[in-house]
Amino acid sequence: MVKEERPQDNPNKTYSMEKNKHMKRIVCILGLGGCVLGMQAQYDQEIISIGDRTLTVDAAFKISDLPHTLDSVYQTSELEYQLMPRQVEVTYEPKEIKAAKLKVIEPLTKLYRGYAKAGVGLYTTPLLEVHYNSIRNRDWAYGIDLRHFSSQGGLKDVADNAYGENHFGAWAKKYVNKHTLEGGLSYDLDRIHYYGFDPGDVEIGRGAYRQDYRTFKGYFEVESHYRDSAKVQHRGYVDVRNTKADIDVNESNYVLGGEAAKTIDDYRFGIKGILDINSFDQGSIQAFYIAASQDSAAIDLEDFRNTIFRLEPSIHARKGDLTVNIGLGIAVDGGGEKTIWHLYPQAYLSYSLFDDLFTPYAGLTGGLQRNSFYSLSQENPFIHNANVLMNTSKDLELYAGIRGTIFDNLGFNARVSVENYDDFAFYVNDTLFSAENKFAVLYDDLRVVRVAGELTYIHDERLTLAGRLEFASNTADDFEEAFNLPGVQFTLDGRYDLDDRFVVKAQVFAVGKRFGGTMMPGENDEVELGRFYPVELRSYVDGSLGLEYRYTKRISAWLDFNNLTGGRYPRWHAYPVQSVLVMGGLSYSF
Repeated sequence: MVKEERPQDNPNKTYSMEKNKHMKRIVCILGLGGCVLGMQAQYDQEIISIGDRTLTVDAAFKISDLPHTLDSVYQTSELEYQLMPRQVEVTYEPKEIKAAKLKVIEPLTKLYRGYAKAGVGLYTTPLLEVHYNSIRNRDWAYGIDLRHFSSQGGLKDVADNAYGENHFGAWAKKYVNKHTLEGGLSYDLDRIHYYGFDPGDVEIGRGAYRQDYRTFKGYFEVESHYRDSAKVQHRGYVDVRNTKADIDVNESNYVLGGEAAKTIDDYRFGIKGILDINSFDQGSIQAFYIAASQDSAAIDLEDFRNTIFRLEPSIHARKGDLTVNIGLGIAVDGGGEKTIWHLYPQAYLSYSLFDDLFTPYAGLTGGLQRNSFYSLSQENPFIHNANVLMNTSKDLELYAGIRGTIFDNLGFNARVSVENYDDFAFYVNDTLFSAENKFAVLYDDLRVVRVAGELTYIHDERLTLAGRLEFASNTADDFEEAFNLPGVQFTLDGRYDLDDRFVVKAQVFAVGKRFGGTMMPGENDEVELGRFYPVELRSYVDGSLGLEYRYTKRISAWLDFNNLTGGRYPRWHAYPVQSVLVMGGLSYSF
């Protein structure tokens, strides 16, 4: 009887059976794979596989629940932090940075203490100027200046016409408690020749017609500088002058003056007072005779003492565009046999239109002018010493005009005036004490109607042009003509600066016809006792040109041309001017 074995009775046998089954499956799979490969290799073969196969489908797993939104709020817990303070020691060494330069205020222009100018020109004409001043100082300021200018003249057909000018001056200024104390001294030595005659006609020694003027001046003044307008601004001064000449002249002048002003609201009240004392010692003079056999004795001349006192109260007011000045000039002239009182009304009115674009103005004024030997010789150095000194009174000057700007850099001023003078000083060629080569001073009343216009053009502060044209009608009371006063005058000045390297200065001026006066009658003149004969002086046009080259800010070279037209026109009757004068030289700042 054969016993049937169960797999659980022999586990090794069970494992063998399972192993055989797996082997059979592998063989079948490999066999199928080989059949497939064979089929791919041989398309004409047909393979039939026979066996048992069981097809099964796994059950599907489905989610039967529908999706829905969970609405929930998440609770967050509050976190608490506990800070434990702790200081950390830090050591820092900053690096030094160089200071920056900022131009908050423009630097001041560098000043030099000294300036020297030297040159030479035709007709042996040397020039030397030296100026030395202090630089900026809060307490002191001072300066000195020297000047020499001379020429041998160079004019022909007249007598020796050499001339010379010498000047020395010194001044000092002190600032004390909002006041300025200033004083100065100066000395001038000027030499001229009375060359207005032909030496071939008259023999006169050179020393007889040479003249030296020596003038000493001194002054002292005190002036306030209050910033507070409520305080009284004031100024006081003393001027002293002495003039001597080789023609036995000695003149002294003393002036004591003061002024004060106070501002209240829109009004400024002021007053001026001046005491002017003059002493003139004329010495003596000899009458002139052409004949050598005749002789003349010296004539003692009268001395003059004259005192003038002036007082001028005034009120200045400004309201918006309106400006008004009102005052009164009081002058007491004690120069003659009796004391003369003068009253001069003073008034000025102007109104600004369109922000100072146009300013019409009008006014009236007058005053008493001191005529001294010094002031007359400054205007005409060829006067003699036998002259009476009389003061000139401008009784009234009535004027009106308009000034303003046409463009930003073009300004104008037009003015018309009527002027009346008592005892106006005229110069007439003398024949009593000279060979018509010296001038006597004579006085006459004068009326002047004047029309004048001015134009000024400034472009970039490098180009400046200024022109003036004036027409005047001059009428003397007793004289046939208003001697030496022209009817037309024109001047044009220009300056051009090219990059602070080249500077060009030019001037053109013209003077219309005028008349000189002489005591010598002409060929066609009827001789009359006490008559002064007019002599026509031709009109002229002249000009000058100056060139400067600035090598550095301290060194420059210059060249000047004077009397470019070369005309020997007469400045005074019988006194022609020099011809073309060319000068050149160097200047240096130190």
